[in-house]
Amino acid sequence: MFIELHMIQNFAPSCLNRDDTNAPKDCDFGGHRRARISSQCIKRSIRRYFKENVVALGLAGLLGQRTKLLGAQLVERLGARGKDREEAQRVVQAVMEATGVKADEESKTSVLLFVGPDEIDRVVERILDKWAELVKATKDASAKKPKEKKVPPVDLKDVLREGTRAVDVALFGRMVAELRDLNVDAACQVAHAISTNRVEMEMDFYTAVDDLQPKEEAGAGMMGIVEFNSSCFYRYAVLDTEQLAKNLGDDRELVKSAALAFVRAAIHAIPTGKQNSMAAHNLPTYVRLVVRDAGQPRSLANAFLAPARPTEDKDLSQVSIEKLEKHNEHLDQMYGKAGVKLDRRSSIYGGDTDVQGLIKSMAEVLR
Repeated sequence: MFIELHMIQNFAPSCLNRDDTNAPKDCDFGGHRRARISSQCIKRSIRRYFKENVVALGLAGLLGQRTKLLGAQLVERLGARGKDREEAQRVVQAVMEATGVKADEESKTSVLLFVGPDEIDRVVERILDKWAELVKATKDASAKKPKEKKVPPVDLKDVLREGTRAVDVALFGRMVAELRDLNVDAACQVAHAISTNRVEMEMDFYTAVDDLQPKEEAGAGMMGIVEFNSSCFYRYAVLDTEQLAKNLGDDRELVKSAALAFVRAAIHAIPTGKQNSMAAHNLPTYVRLVVRDAGQPRSLANAFLAPARPTEDKDLSQVSIEKLEKHNEHLDQMYGKAGVKLDRRSSIYGGDTDVQGLIKSMAEVLR
């Protein structure tokens, strides 16, 4: 089953997602320059929303951590369980080296690892179960040549392959280039948000006053330029509930909770770039939710191959919504509507339900 989200979201002047030159990200689409918010930025804002609303979303204890400090976490937990920290450091280092994860002397990994709290707990318990053997192995290893070293009796790969209950790991997946068998296929796909309108970047020249500067001295204490734009974005995301179930050990109640949390967060999460200076807290003006139990997902981005433009009596958001719905009708005429179990929309211009009604309808379909 696929759950699709289509959104129209107009932002006031902002720089929500910057490139390496600190300019708002953009792209060419349909032969026209468009504003863009990267999928990575959107997923990060969703994960941030999860953490900020963990209780309301029912995700307590179900969120992972992306970190290079897994080793330090393990040492910390082993120390809290009464183990000598220097001994714990050596044990953790040996386990990680045997697994194939490159780490420095402080067990800081060379790559970010995305792990759930249940996975960390399992690793700690497995190490504690084999503590005596691991301590002996690390002592023996220090007296032997590298070729004679024995593999410690705990394999990090085996523990992590047992699965996770971390909702964000199951949704966004895990990729470890060094150890591909630890990879988790993402259950959701998030498109780069692109502006429905053609965009030109603007610049804000600013100055800052030195409060203690003598009055007779002219000039600003600091000056600079910030690039920004104001754009109406089409946002699209799709969730594969079967992949999500596979990632979460086929726990259907957890799958339902994860899907509802994802939809809520995707609608409400807003990137944080330059918000302190621009405060572009603009929620979507249109949300369409489609649930399919057959067929394939459909992005409606091509509705905006020709950029949307406001008219005398309709603003940019309204014109964008009309273009999107017209394009969807054309696709339905061409390919049919096979497998559609739910297709509802909410809009400030008039939809068939409100956002809470959309989510409630989805919850009923997921029973």
